[in-house]
Amino acid sequence: MNIQAFGRSAAALAVLASAPAIAVTYGPLELTGFVKEEFSVCDNCSGGLINPSTFDPRGVLSPPTPMLNQGAEPGRHSANLGLAMLTAALTHEFDNAVVIEGKASARERNNDADIVGHYMIDFYAGIKHPQWGSLQAGTISSRAWSRSDSFAYPVGLTTSWAESGAGYSVIPVAVRYGTKEFEIPIGKIRFEATYGTAKRRFPLNPASSKTPPPTPRLFEGFVQYSNEKNLIELIFQGSHGGRQSSFAKGAFYGANGNTNDPTSAPGYETPKENVFILEGTHWFNPAWKLTYGLKRNEWSGQQQQCDYGPVSPIKSDCFWDQAGFNYWSDNKVHHAIEWDTMLGGGYTRGIYTFTLGAVRLNKAYVHDPATTEWGQNNTATFLNLGVYRKLPEISKNMEIYAGLGRVMFGSQGPAPLSMPSNTADGNNDPRVTKLGNSITIGANFIF
Repeated sequence: MNIQAFGRSAAALAVLASAPAIAVTYGPLELTGFVKEEFSVCDNCSGGLINPSTFDPRGVLSPPTPMLNQGAEPGRHSANLGLAMLTAALTHEFDNAVVIEGKASARERNNDADIVGHYMIDFYAGIKHPQWGSLQAGTISSRAWSRSDSFAYPVGLTTSWAESGAGYSVIPVAVRYGTKEFEIPIGKIRFEATYGTAKRRFPLNPASSKTPPPTPRLFEGFVQYSNEKNLIELIFQGSHGGRQSSFAKGAFYGANGNTNDPTSAPGYETPKENVFILEGTHWFNPAWKLTYGLKRNEWSGQQQQCDYGPVSPIKSDCFWDQAGFNYWSDNKVHHAIEWDTMLGGGYTRGIYTFTLGAVRLNKAYVHDPATTEWGQNNTATFLNLGVYRKLPEISKNMEIYAGLGRVMFGSQGPAPLSMPSNTADGNNDPRVTKLGNSITIGANFIF
């Protein structure tokens, strides 16, 4: 346990808790955010990776002995998580009800950017009107990640649900249009459409290119429905030319085209990635609620890219500039679809909330016969039992929480395709162990 890091975060929590439990406003400027400190202990989990290599980040192409990027010998380990977010919003309303706005949001994890390459997850300007809706342009966080995080966090399943599967979190250059909220006989409904792109990513040695890098493009549609007892959301995100992965919290990032020798890796295809999400919450009454989710992940597959250095284009100079995804030893990419689910419940009694939730990552359907086990035949079930307590003695916006977690893999081998890596959630490596348990305690202050 890092005592100094824990002490810094605890001190920050104490300072914020002594402040007024409302957003900080100064004229048209409003500041909101949160500070969170978490400590966890797991059994049967890895303390890190051995034989790290960019050649085979999931440890599926290399021989079993030694296996690249394999979790170290499992045992009991502890970890700290310090997470903070600050949002500054600036608005001005004219007499004709037109509102101009600007928003900047930064997130930090353990003294570094929470999302690699993007301290700022929102940085945009916009305009809105009660009848015409809203239009925003700039760097925008996706609904596929941010809304999934909102549903999964209250039942302790953020990592396994919101950070796994297909999709991207931050869209570097985007335009989003949202309609007003429409009143219908059974509730309210609104619609959004987002189009975005990112920089084309050339290999480190541009002379290696056989096929130029594609221009990354992304579209996201969002529908939100609500009534007195329900909040239901539909999200579709489709992309073309992005670097492929199953880390849904990763930013939209361009693929670097094809640098491989066409004779050894034929049939290059521009990578495509889609995700469809249905998620919602039903309130039976003020005390009891049910949260649920269904996610369809789809990947086209992406070939590994061997970038030949500028010194001489010989085989010994090859280094792996961009890892592949769903890429077999037969030098072909393989299209895959995986359906995942989430279910959780919560009960609130006074200042206490008790939760129980589960996420199921299923086997993936691969259209073409596969010669390499990438994780398409494995499953994972994540369970979490949590208790949250508000701290009105200190601040009405502060809470402490504790959770008991368990992960169960279907077989010993690579993690399911929709897990970002073999040690992505709880550091339990299914190539080494099929079962893991964890205990988590934390504190969260929202302002």
